[in-house]
Amino acid sequence: MQESGLDTMGPVEKNALKADIKAGLDNKIALAASAPRFHIWKWIRIPVAAAILMAAAVGAYYALQLDGPRQSSQQPAANNTVNIPPGGNHAVLTMGDNSVVKLDEQSEGVFAREDGAVIRKNKNGEITYTHDGTASTGVFNTITTPRGGQYRLILADGTKVWLNAASWLKFPAVFQGANRSVEVYGEVYFEVAKDMKRPFVVKSRNQEVEVLGTHFNMNTYEDEPFDKTTLLEGSIKISSLGADGHVHATQILTPSQIAAIEKGSSSIRVTAADVEEAVAWKNGYFKFHKTDLKSFMRQVSRWYNLEVVYQGNFDQDLFSGKINRTDSVSGVLKILQLSNINAMIKGRTIIISN
Repeated sequence: MQESGLDTMGPVEKNALKADIKAGLDNKIALAASAPRFHIWKWIRIPVAAAILMAAAVGAYYALQLDGPRQSSQQPAANNTVNIPPGGNHAVLTMGDNSVVKLDEQSEGVFAREDGAVIRKNKNGEITYTHDGTASTGVFNTITTPRGGQYRLILADGTKVWLNAASWLKFPAVFQGANRSVEVYGEVYFEVAKDMKRPFVVKSRNQEVEVLGTHFNMNTYEDEPFDKTTLLEGSIKISSLGADGHVHATQILTPSQIAAIEKGSSSIRVTAADVEEAVAWKNGYFKFHKTDLKSFMRQVSRWYNLEVVYQGNFDQDLFSGKINRTDSVSGVLKILQLSNINAMIKGRTIIISN
């Protein structure tokens, strides 16, 4: 019988082979340890026998690599190291006369006056409205963030507002009347200034939220299957609106609850909320808990201003973990690759395939 290559090796050669295999394994472990904190859940059962074969195959793979140049099964580096930066503080302000102010270009200090409001930019980039005491006529302004943008402002009543990417808020320069009403689209977080005499009302296409003073997050993107409102403190009354604009159903939320209204439906489903996940974007990171791939990538595409194309079925891929929103898109690609999902960038499009 012909002897195998291992049988003809001397002790020195065998020790060198073991050392090389160990170095290769240590390198892979180090790469995994340095990756972003992320997990993928795949609902696929692997028989014990198959698992044993997979373990044996790992050792065989590294042994085979010793005979020639090491090759990677990942996409070419040129496709996956494109340095697309994260989003930042970008927004435009549309005034009552429809003139547009690019907030990125404004210097610190007062840059406009509108219907009794003094509008200034603080040193941290935040926009603030204050009432100068003169009469107002109810003029509305609109702040809009692009894909890849976010912004923060303080309204004339002291309410603090954070806008996520691809969102807008329409609000009066100075609040008048029996309530404080605004309109939103996209994702917006509010810390409403308390005023027991004047409720704060937030209206979107499918819902209306009424509060006296509290903290809550609204997600009303058109490409999401549900409009979601998450309450952090206080209480809110949420109403679903029909196509005619009339109220169809009403619920009261208490802290750490989330209300979901399915697109095209008037029913409100209230459940316990993962508050940290709901407001992670406002605090500078993404958080996911068993989130499907397409929901995950919708958030990524808005923040990095990218399009996403899918080639294959990814319904069973569920992600859990955190990503810093200040990282470039390469961190997201690394997560997908560690999850055995191919991701390649062409221009500003991510192509995802099995």
